[in-house]
Amino acid sequence: MKDLVIHTRCRLEERRAKSLRSSLRPAAVLLPILVGNVPETLLLTRRSDKLRRQPGDIAFPGGAVDPGDPTALHAALRESREEIGLLPEHVNVLGKMDERATVTGFRITPFVGTVEAPYPFRTNHEVDVLIEVPIETLRDPDILEVENRPMPDGSMRDVYHYHFEGHDIWGITGQLIKDFLDLIR
Repeated sequence: MKDLVIHTRCRLEERRAKSLRSSLRPAAVLLPILVGNVPETLLLTRRSDKLRRQPGDIAFPGGAVDPGDPTALHAALRESREEIGLLPEHVNVLGKMDERATVTGFRITPFVGTVEAPYPFRTNHEVDVLIEVPIETLRDPDILEVENRPMPDGSMRDVYHYHFEGHDIWGITGQLIKDFLDLIR
């Protein structure tokens, strides 16, 4: 556990996260690593089927940066508190990953942080279920499917699908998992 945390923090500190220069709407997410139990896991949410946007999608806690958010990190932590009841003071922020654009018009700033497990998460109406995926499982090439898909601008892009316990983790979440795994490789 300690080795993964130290390695991740070092990798994030030794590089400068890439920022996108765009007019896309800013958003931020937290990639929470649950530690204190073995194996270390990434915590994801399955969005409620009752939501208007991306119902049923697997996602990291997070959302749009509001005008009242002083930073993208503040937005990621605020959204994590709202969606899963994770208090900001219980997150050990390790650093920021490269920003990514989504096909839905957002510029996402991802942050990586650790949370001591077990944790008393409380989900709100946006979240149907929490999904804990061991990081070692995500490294297994048998759960990964890469789809070359046309984008709205006509270009082709690899879309990463991680298949875990009946869940298809793909889209921007799959891309962020791929980015994270590349970071800690």
